[in-house]
Amino acid sequence: MVRPQFPVALTGKEHLNENTIELQFQFINNEAFSFRAGQFVQLLFDYEGEGYKRSYSIANSPELFEQTRTLHIAISFVEGGVASAFFSHVGVGAQMSLLGPFGVLTLPEKLSGRLVLVGTGTGIAPYRSMMPKLTHYATVSTPVTIIMGGRYQHELIYLAEFEKLAQTHTNIDYRMCLSREKSINLQQGEYSGYVQQQFKQLDLNSAADMIYLCGNPNMVDDAALELKGMQFSSKQVRREKYVYSGH
Repeated sequence: MVRPQFPVALTGKEHLNENTIELQFQFINNEAFSFRAGQFVQLLFDYEGEGYKRSYSIANSPELFEQTRTLHIAISFVEGGVASAFFSHVGVGAQMSLLGPFGVLTLPEKLSGRLVLVGTGTGIAPYRSMMPKLTHYATVSTPVTIIMGGRYQHELIYLAEFEKLAQTHTNIDYRMCLSREKSINLQQGEYSGYVQQQFKQLDLNSAADMIYLCGNPNMVDDAALELKGMQFSSKQVRREKYVYSGH
């Protein structure tokens, strides 16, 4: 199925940390665009006379999008990357095209067990899009565990929003896995090491629990291998890798 191209304008640009920005787009012709939480879009842009296409997860919920008609996208800069060079300098008002939505990192209406959402870097963005759905799960007593991975706490994005979500709902557990942080505060949900090291601490049920993996390809592969060893089938694990295009 061929997806239509939508002309969009950059209406906002905000630094989430020293290496990550959030871009906000609005549809120029107010087209009837819609998406499901967890999906991604592709941005088409021109840089130094050539056309490029890059994929990014949507970071705001469908409910918020319907209210504001603004799409939020989180982008981490990569040294030498074309998209990094373009989006680090592009100004508000710039126009480009958008394709989508795409992706299967979406949530079911009902869950028979626990939902575990694992993300590194901007791989946490699709879970931010899911927040209204996660709140609904909380009201029907479905346990949810959100595991974010990074080297240091200051590199994590949307941290305060996930912390508030966990503080508001007792059956939502939010964990930060920090591989290089010297000082770890367990009372604030901080753990030393990598996200996949948390699985054996969660008392997971491979017959009922659903695991979502999003972010760095190495993390996704390592986590999937760990889950396979714990008897999780491919139907219980959904994956989306953020692969750098190399140019």
